[in-house]
Amino acid sequence: MNILENKRVLCFTSVFALAFAGLVYYGFGRTADGSAARVQLETYGQQVEDHDAAPLPPTRQTLSALKESVRGVNDALAALKTDFERYRQSCVGNGETISAVDFQNILRDSVAELGRNAQEAGCTLSPAAANLGMGAYENSAPTAEDVPYLHFQMRAARRVADVIVQSGAPLLDKIYCAPLPEAKARTRSDFFPLNLEVAFHAKRSEVEENPVSVLPQVLNALSADKDYFIMITGMWVNSTEDSLPAVDPYMAPGGDPNMGDSITDTSDAAQEPAVRQIAVRKTGSPDETVRVHLNLQVLYFNPNARRR
Repeated sequence: MNILENKRVLCFTSVFALAFAGLVYYGFGRTADGSAARVQLETYGQQVEDHDAAPLPPTRQTLSALKESVRGVNDALAALKTDFERYRQSCVGNGETISAVDFQNILRDSVAELGRNAQEAGCTLSPAAANLGMGAYENSAPTAEDVPYLHFQMRAARRVADVIVQSGAPLLDKIYCAPLPEAKARTRSDFFPLNLEVAFHAKRSEVEENPVSVLPQVLNALSADKDYFIMITGMWVNSTEDSLPAVDPYMAPGGDPNMGDSITDTSDAAQEPAVRQIAVRKTGSPDETVRVHLNLQVLYFNPNARRR
């Protein structure tokens, strides 16, 4: 890696981290603050470009800067290794092998507990979410070789559901656990992603009892989870309303709603200042809700592959 590549590693990593933080915190319901954040990020980007274009003479100062860059990269790699080891431990769990029947019992207990937690938090669970996306296994046992992966996928889905419920979402509408990868891909890979999808409702902006709105809370919590390496691979947000409300018909002050203002009327009533209607907001209220659909991947670090 040359000097320029070292600079790019550190500078662009920091800029992307700031950019993502700006998206998560400001990208929903805070337009003015979001504009300020974009200006700041553009400033950082310009600094990176200036740094990248700067001449690097072969001096001791340049060598010292390079060593500092390498030290920073090594520190970042060490931190990543620590995080990854924690993620590996979540995949292994307590090290005990569970049977298909054990998995079914754990699933049923998790479903019941999620229902109780949602009720306490005032969150409604739809039938497509209440079973953690694993309704097929509540009454039909999986194969023994699939159990470790399904157990991990179920625990990850439960973590996502808990985050959404505790963030104040009024409705958890859907949880989908995608089929596992083929057995051959599982045994040959050190790690591989398991796919999840969730859908929930969230208010457009913060409310008094919850100073940070639901969507930023969910995104931040999932991205910073300490036990599961969760990646947000897609997000779709749309209004829960099927169609926008109609515009009120125009009505002249004291007149027929189908008629305009008279330009020939000289009566005293016509000379009085007109009282105009104030526009009524039809949509965009902070109390309105939107439907959020997230595509997620959670990495499974294969303990067997690591020992090979």
